[in-house]
Amino acid sequence: MLRHLPPGARPQLRPSNQPTRRRTVTQRATVLLLSALAAAPAAAQIDISGSVALQSTYTFRGQAAGESNPAPQLTLNLDDASGWYVGGFASGMHIGDNYGYKLQGYAGYAQRLNSVQSWDAGCNQITYTQSHFNDFHECYAGISGERTSARLSYAPRYLGFRAKVVYGEISSFYPIDPRFNLIAHAGLLYNLSDGVWPGIPARARYDVKLGVAIPFGNWTVQLAREHSSDDGLRYHSYPVHPAKAWTMGASYAF
Repeated sequence: MLRHLPPGARPQLRPSNQPTRRRTVTQRATVLLLSALAAAPAAAQIDISGSVALQSTYTFRGQAAGESNPAPQLTLNLDDASGWYVGGFASGMHIGDNYGYKLQGYAGYAQRLNSVQSWDAGCNQITYTQSHFNDFHECYAGISGERTSARLSYAPRYLGFRAKVVYGEISSFYPIDPRFNLIAHAGLLYNLSDGVWPGIPARARYDVKLGVAIPFGNWTVQLAREHSSDDGLRYHSYPVHPAKAWTMGASYAF
């Protein structure tokens, strides 16, 4: 099953005169999905899984979020036998001088196409505890196979701005042997709106990642090289991060 992983963006502090946005249709849909799963019969089969991780730096769609400090992360997934699923992701991060968390909740539906392929679709809500101005929602659809997955996401107000954005991504891994996997990721962020906003490209920005993952039981250690196109559109109050960087992390799955 293809699960939504968050991955985080570098948000901008909310202006004092910015009104609180109304609950969106997507948010209401997410609440309904959560309620439907919670109301499922007790006998229904629900699988609970997740992971805890520590990353050397937190990057989201080609850009590092805030200070390049180690970021603790938590992921939790609940999968129902009927195909419905809900989950959440949390990561520590800085916004300017303020430390807080990126929180991401998601809900969707997944089904198998055959013995090795499946598809899924859903929506998620992303919240920054330090800067609610940059909260946003998006919906997605994807397909996954034994070693490769692809996903397309659409956000009508990316990072809280009036920017309609789509993000396409492909992720893959290749086992060299039982103790060593090659991992790869490629993504393209495309701005459908006319205009420039902090951290949002005037038209498009790509990001790629290539690395190795070494499992030790439920633990996995990962080392990767990341690269993104440098368009100079960064967020206020953030240090300048190089377009190319090494990242590493360790995670425990349960």
